[in-house]
Amino acid sequence: MVLAMVAADDPPARRAVRFDLADLVEQVEAFAARWPDAHADDSGRTFVAGPSATLRVPLLAPRVQPRESVTGYLQRLPGGPETCVVVLLQAGAMAFGYWDGDELLRHKAVRRYVVRGSGKAQPLHRKTAGKSRYGSRLRLQNWRRLLVETNERLHACWRELGPPERVFVAIPVRVWSDLADAVPGPPFARDDANVQRVPMHVHRPDFAELRRVHGWLRHGRLELPAT
Repeated sequence: MVLAMVAADDPPARRAVRFDLADLVEQVEAFAARWPDAHADDSGRTFVAGPSATLRVPLLAPRVQPRESVTGYLQRLPGGPETCVVVLLQAGAMAFGYWDGDELLRHKAVRRYVVRGSGKAQPLHRKTAGKSRYGSRLRLQNWRRLLVETNERLHACWRELGPPERVFVAIPVRVWSDLADAVPGPPFARDDANVQRVPMHVHRPDFAELRRVHGWLRHGRLELPAT
């Protein structure tokens, strides 16, 4: 019989549990009771208690300060419901939603014809191509209209509902500059303190994808030593 050997420097086995924002207080209380000396990492996203126990809070939870103690964070919970906007933008498709806590107050999803038959977005293609024909001009016009419409709808939400406390964006780097150059520009800047990137893969924006991303933002992850 051959026995599996574990190297001394191998990381300890862990088990992971996802939890919803509604269970945040319970999860933080239990984690703090077991590891009262745990602190957040430098990103302010995850509480760390040694190499085998971590607590990553949902992105929609009250924000964790870098190096904050888990007991200090617990004292700030539960915190009131916050307003947030999620913006998904890719070539030819946009979706956004404005939430107050769990209530979705506004949402919109729009698609435009801006992708060539080869699958390459027309704005990117223009950077390497020469004069455009009618089809490419039409795709560029649709792209510009989508950018303007996106910003106009966001500005309307800011006016009607007030600036949200949190903004989560899934916008490719190349698209950011196009969005910022549109008239009007977006009601937020990429480096605003309340703006956060969505750290997950986002499919072509539509209402279903918007709800999926928002649901992912509601969930945290607890990793514990395997027993």
